[in-house]
Amino acid sequence: MPKPALERVTRDELLARIRTARRELLDAIDAVPPEQRELPGILGEWSLKDTLVHLNYWGGQLVTLLYQLRSGAPLTTLTIDPLLDVDALNRRWYLQGKDRPWDLAWADFNGVHTQTLRRVAEFSDDELNNPHLNPKLRREPLWRWIAADTCEHEAEHAQAIRAYLEQS
Repeated sequence: MPKPALERVTRDELLARIRTARRELLDAIDAVPPEQRELPGILGEWSLKDTLVHLNYWGGQLVTLLYQLRSGAPLTTLTIDPLLDVDALNRRWYLQGKDRPWDLAWADFNGVHTQTLRRVAEFSDDELNNPHLNPKLRREPLWRWIAADTCEHEAEHAQAIRAYLEQS
């Protein structure tokens, strides 16, 4: 989890950041020829499809977290564990999803994004900026958790895709 930020972000600003990062990621994805989308190399052994599956797993965890927060359910997502071994989790998810067909990974990618936007829109500006919304969020405002798993994560992978294309 990133260090706490004192910045206050409105829901509309956060949604705009998420949409902007998604457009930039889609631009990078569109630049990859279809015949290269399932070839390794975007990020080590990962293909573009594997990268989408990776983003889908993280996005699915975020959607679940937002649902649990909104409904008052106990938080059970893997990503809130302070002892989480991110590399091991990414590896596990890679192995689970590496055989997922492109069309399903793409549909999941779009579906998770739609659900994320819908779930984020359910929170008020005060809730998004409250560092005490839930103790399992470790005094981070909710918007930071959301940004880390959406716009920041997608920007990281958009950059990796662009770097791959420059080397091709």
